[in-house]
Amino acid sequence: MSRRIAQDLETGTPKLRQRGYVYQKGRKKGEPWNPKERAYGRYRIDVPGEHDQKEVRVALGYCRDEIDAMLKLQEERGKAGVLDLEKVRECITPTTKFCDQAAWWIEEMSEGRILHAKKREPIDPNTINSYENAVAYLKDQIGDVPLASIDNPQARTIITKMKSERRKDRERRFSDKTIVEYFRVLSKVIASALDENFNPIHKRSWNLAAIGLPRVNPKKQRRPTLDAKEMTTLLSKAEGQYQILYLFCMATGMRVSEVIAVEIGKHIKPDCSIIYVRQQREKSKNHVKPHLKTESGCRDVDIHPDAAAILRNFIGNRKDGFLFQTADGRMFDPRSIARANLEPIFEEMGRGEAGTMFNVFRRFREAVLQRSDARQLLIDYWMGHSNASIGDRYGKQLVEDIEYRQEQVKKVGLGFELPPSLFGLHGLQIVENVEAA
Repeated sequence: MSRRIAQDLETGTPKLRQRGYVYQKGRKKGEPWNPKERAYGRYRIDVPGEHDQKEVRVALGYCRDEIDAMLKLQEERGKAGVLDLEKVRECITPTTKFCDQAAWWIEEMSEGRILHAKKREPIDPNTINSYENAVAYLKDQIGDVPLASIDNPQARTIITKMKSERRKDRERRFSDKTIVEYFRVLSKVIASALDENFNPIHKRSWNLAAIGLPRVNPKKQRRPTLDAKEMTTLLSKAEGQYQILYLFCMATGMRVSEVIAVEIGKHIKPDCSIIYVRQQREKSKNHVKPHLKTESGCRDVDIHPDAAAILRNFIGNRKDGFLFQTADGRMFDPRSIARANLEPIFEEMGRGEAGTMFNVFRRFREAVLQRSDARQLLIDYWMGHSNASIGDRYGKQLVEDIEYRQEQVKKVGLGFELPPSLFGLHGLQIVENVEAA
């Protein structure tokens, strides 16, 4: 098997070669055991990345006899992981550094050779991008450390450091949710090293309480919201294409990455009563990706007649191109919209904490739908929420009934008053001074 692991001749199962030894100072071989003298033990332990073993000596206290001392030494060896066959196998496996394994892991996901664990589909590029950010930070902390040497103590050190780091304004650099996500990436990289049978080489039993991993409380997460009056105020302060874009977000509840990827002639019914959500923008690149955030994201969103009329007026005679686009016909970058228009409006309204959170529109629409009499099945469908209950699967024909959906969207309403500037709208000019993505 190896210099550390042998094969039992009777059972054929792997077993460890080495054993420990006990002794008393000054006692020679063959002399009787003295229970009034202190006992000591010694054993060897494998060090990841090194061929030779390290000798460890431990004090065992007073023992009745040599057998009692051996039992105590056995306990010490168990605590040190010397008796764990998997731990020993992990230590004697050729050394792989965290930085090398992380780079391989990212590349395998990017090339589609590592799939989503549940969906069995290629991992979303936005997700890979977030993993890359986490890996970049973790490399600075433990880049050259062998995977076999990363366990609960090392994870605790990283988490403690992340909790203590501060920005220039003395605010925490990492939120609890970010710390949890970075720890998940750390554990994923370690688990990605597989043996010839595609089983994890480095198995870990993480003690989340001992390493100090924070528990994310959804109630304490930063989720800014706006009420109906604030939404009307926001619309009245916006101008041109921005105003219609915000109205569109409020009326549909679509994700901003989906909104800016809508194309005329492909994803909009001629009378603008339905939006067909089929694609979205890459998070960090100015191009469309052919798949959505979730399978439920592929949906048909019905629009209230008032919003549909404004949208038809906005489109005018255009037959193709993105619904919202820059002067040269490219997709918007949400960050550019936020910097150029949304953030100044929020600050003017005294809601600076909302920042670039486009999700305020999505949360508002969800609240409007929940206050209505619309079926939960229909709400989940419009919002693109995953819902795998038996009742919802059997009720699928309900969301396929366009006439029923159109009737319900009229009953739900917009949930806010349209500002006067949107009445009698006769076409809008493309915004010229928007920073391209």
